Amino acid sequence: MININDHEELRKLVGMYFDQQLDPPTQTAFLEKVDSDPDYQQAYQHELMIRSKIKKHIHRPVDSSQLVQAIKNQILKP
Repeated sequence: MININDHEELRKLVGMYFDQQLDPPTQTAFLEKVDSDPDYQQAYQHELMIRSKIKKHIHRPVDSSQLVQAIKNQILKP
């Protein structure tokens, strides 16, 4: 079991992995740790689940001009 400070560091590391902010050697070491450590596996799976749910509920307009117009409409809305 990891303590609170280690848990926060683990969350940061997992976030950096998914945001592709880790250099290749650190990324490799992280993935090896995910394979061998249950705490890392749990944090990884949790973040993966959250990001999957977010992606599933995001609607992106096909045409970027629709996005621009939607933003303008929100700004101009009284």
